[in-house]
Amino acid sequence: MIPPAESMVQLAVLTPFHEYEKWNGTQGNLYDDLLQGLSAFYDKQINSINRWLPELEEDLDKSEEQKKEKVMDSWYLHHPLMNLARLALQGDKTARKLVLDSIEYVVKVAHHFKYEWPVFYKMETLEVAKEETAEGEGGENDVAGSYAHLMLLVFKLTKEKRYLAEAEKGASKLAEWGTNVFYQANNTAFSAGALLELYKLTNNKIYLETSYACLAGLFSNMQIWDCQYGNGKNYKNFFSIFPLKDAPYTAAYEEMEVYAALSEYLIQAKDLEILPSLRILIPEFVKYAVNRIACYYPALLPEDMLSGEVKTGEIQPNLWVPLEDLYTGWQASGQVGQEVYGAGLAFGIVPRQYIKLGDDFLIFIDYPLTRITRREGTVIITLDGDRHLSCSLKIIKGGNRAIKMEVLHNNKSLQPVEKNADMHQYEIPGQGVVKVQLIN
Repeated sequence: MIPPAESMVQLAVLTPFHEYEKWNGTQGNLYDDLLQGLSAFYDKQINSINRWLPELEEDLDKSEEQKKEKVMDSWYLHHPLMNLARLALQGDKTARKLVLDSIEYVVKVAHHFKYEWPVFYKMETLEVAKEETAEGEGGENDVAGSYAHLMLLVFKLTKEKRYLAEAEKGASKLAEWGTNVFYQANNTAFSAGALLELYKLTNNKIYLETSYACLAGLFSNMQIWDCQYGNGKNYKNFFSIFPLKDAPYTAAYEEMEVYAALSEYLIQAKDLEILPSLRILIPEFVKYAVNRIACYYPALLPEDMLSGEVKTGEIQPNLWVPLEDLYTGWQASGQVGQEVYGAGLAFGIVPRQYIKLGDDFLIFIDYPLTRITRREGTVIITLDGDRHLSCSLKIIKGGNRAIKMEVLHNNKSLQPVEKNADMHQYEIPGQGVVKVQLIN
């Protein structure tokens, strides 16, 4: 039985697609089509967005706890609302209404559980359906950070200080967990960003230190080695992050959200004194992520490494929807299936790594872009990594003009390490100011 549509899935595609449209200066029908369907997820019995379409909840097969009517997996309450809040901050009225109509229920749940969320609970009664991930491990510990992040977004949206106060209460609970905060990678990454933002707003150093604990939890759960045997040799897997503490695989959407969150972390920290190690680890993670994440698309993998049996649906190798799960070693990948909510993968990466220069050229850099300044025929980019490491810059021809560019790093002219008629590639130190300018 195919489960009904999920609000998280709709918004996981809609939000990055909106980012891409804004970057590209275009607007198609997909955004409007997905947006128009979101109001159907509002559940009037609880006064909040629900995970599943309320009218189709009876179609859930009850095979898992969260596939029972009115049972919520704690992070699924916050995730779609975070994306709606992001859209609302860009002026979307439908998104704003859905967030504000749902937010009091979210606060009520937080108060009921005293900012410590179980794994599953019943939405109407708030009765716990599953309390801990494992005995003594607590529930979804990093949901307190997702809650803080959501409250900060709503604070920006409404300017009401009670939401800032709620963000601080959620953040304070995170401090109790230390590096054990990690439940799910993307939630922990959102937590780190929310804590950094609270530090900037309050100057309370405990938030910065707790932010570091979240990042430590992330980096301790990464695969900082490269598998060169079995199916693992068919794709790049160095510096990938596991979605859960006990997951034997990596997952497309969680990786994309960690990548986006850590990119934003470095942007928000551009004028702050943070741990020097973070200016090495975060840019390097971004570099490896953007050069690796495309390997989730089954069309780029040998068919004989794809699983013949899948948990959900079927694998269509030529469909540009990423696999849910990639394994190293001898295990087949795609055992869960293809990941519909990962279909926004490329839309989330392109606006963060590619810069348009006129109508004829694209600039690609595989490091976080903390500042970008544009002038006629010139792009100036600030990199906040480490000067002893390097990243790649590519100038890609998109129109009919020949590539005639000057690339400077800290006012020193650079020569390409590789070039052809359609692309020039440069190796750039990870820290400093890069200027790319057209030569007339």
